[in-house]
Amino acid sequence: MIFRRRCGGSDCLALLFITSVTLFFILVCSILYGTRTENPSLPLLVKEVLPAGRCLCESSTTFQCGTCLDCASHPAILANITSEEDEAWVFDRRRHGNDYGLDEDQCHAAFPGLFEDIQLAKKFRKKKGKITEQELSSFKLTKGMVRVLIFNGQLHIVQTFLVDNVNRQKALAALSALHRALVSSKDRSSIPNIEFILSVEDLPAQPKKPIWVLARRAQDQDLWLMPDFGWWSWDMPQIGALDEVATEASQRESVEPWDQKLEKLVWRGKVTMAPKLRRALLDATKGKPWSDVGQLKWQASNFKQQFKGPVDQCQYKFIAHVEGRSYSGALKYRQLCRSVIVSHKLQWIQHYHYLLISSGPQQNFVEVERDFSDLSYAMDDLLQHPEKAKRIADNSIMTFRDRYLTAAAEACYWRALVKAYRDVTFEPLLYSGVEVGEAFKRTKKRGVRFETFVLYESDETN
Repeated sequence: MIFRRRCGGSDCLALLFITSVTLFFILVCSILYGTRTENPSLPLLVKEVLPAGRCLCESSTTFQCGTCLDCASHPAILANITSEEDEAWVFDRRRHGNDYGLDEDQCHAAFPGLFEDIQLAKKFRKKKGKITEQELSSFKLTKGMVRVLIFNGQLHIVQTFLVDNVNRQKALAALSALHRALVSSKDRSSIPNIEFILSVEDLPAQPKKPIWVLARRAQDQDLWLMPDFGWWSWDMPQIGALDEVATEASQRESVEPWDQKLEKLVWRGKVTMAPKLRRALLDATKGKPWSDVGQLKWQASNFKQQFKGPVDQCQYKFIAHVEGRSYSGALKYRQLCRSVIVSHKLQWIQHYHYLLISSGPQQNFVEVERDFSDLSYAMDDLLQHPEKAKRIADNSIMTFRDRYLTAAAEACYWRALVKAYRDVTFEPLLYSGVEVGEAFKRTKKRGVRFETFVLYESDETN
């Protein structure tokens, strides 16, 4: 005789609990594996549960600044004309591209549309109310943040939270670019006194605070955009200073013109930086005759063979762009090539993104869906219409390499940022009161000059 034991209420609950825990454990392990592995292919189950993370967005940002490019293509009338030479002034990359000292009128004449985000931030802050010293001191600095004071045209470092050498390198690069823009100003006495906090982290840790950051989303209206540290330089010999890469790209294309470029789409990057997004690119390009898309594995023995520097990618007619943990700083390097940039719809905004045009006669890049579902269609269209592809590549060069990615544009942006921020903030003090005993009170200079700060071997201003 066979006896069967009925499942009681407590037993069923225990079984349900064990099953739930097991499934949860499998889910967590699948997610961890999917987000950390560099394996080029994933099991279907892992793909299904792989989260989009910070790359999940309900809407992307579309930029339309065709009128900006219209203005840039025609000479502008300067406001303060003092001579015939001024009246005839027109921006020319060869003559003015590396001029850090363009005056305000020249900056606005040369780079219409470059200051769009500054004006948006200023307008938002005027409605919210001026930034006060109390507000700036109300939150603690987090990783990658620096509190900065500009006083009498000089840069002072008040406080930092730089956790490692990478943090410090990025901060030094950003601050060096700002310092260069200040000291190259033709009228340094006109630079306003301001105090602000900047962050060199990819992800804004406190998006509801008035912080200067590298990138923001459309909803992060409290944030102020600044050029990222790569505009100064990277500590990789394959990259270096941005203007150096631009020169090398131009030289490379003088001997390898458009007609000799490879008719392939190139991309190299780490899939773990944005697994869902970047693996979608790998899947969409797998087995395609026009694809030279691959991931980088930093520890791989053939890393040097996998890696393609910015100038190496210029030999391709098509270059893919994908965001990372937030924005991807590689976009500006890719735009130095006379190639067609193919990008998914962007979520993260950088300061010059308003000049991205995805359609029309001034189109300077190709935009596809974030899951790359229409990438094949876009590539087939470009390959079947080579004249269209060349026009887009030429527009990209005229817009970015020859104008908005120049050193002159960067310096103009920094000074415009400083001036606009001053309109919505408090007047800072260079000296603070220090109590000594009961009868005396003296003042102490706040922070250290940037020229001194760069000499420190470690972070001494925390």
